[in-house]
Amino acid sequence: MSSSLFSTVPPEVQLHLGANIKYSTIKEGNDVYMECTIRANPPIAELTWLFENKPFFSNASAGVIISNQSLVLQKVKKEHRGKYRCIASNSEGEGESLDLFLEVRCK
Repeated sequence: MSSSLFSTVPPEVQLHLGANIKYSTIKEGNDVYMECTIRANPPIAELTWLFENKPFFSNASAGVIISNQSLVLQKVKKEHRGKYRCIASNSEGEGESLDLFLEVRCK
């Protein structure tokens, strides 16, 4: 009998900027917050962040903080400009967000 109330599904993943961040006003020196929203059953086992299609990791001394499903770039710089993506996986498979392109303007 496989008719369970909650069906198992691979992750559905969306990446968006934090609520108070206006895409058009991100300037060098601002803090930028991104949130990876995930719907999955069972819960995800792993979350990977990509920057320009390469794995991206927390680095507090460089102002990069990854915590749970959020990414914070403190005092953003020109070199943070580019495509970000998050990938979540559970026992049912893998889900990937669309690219979020971060534009960083000069001060």
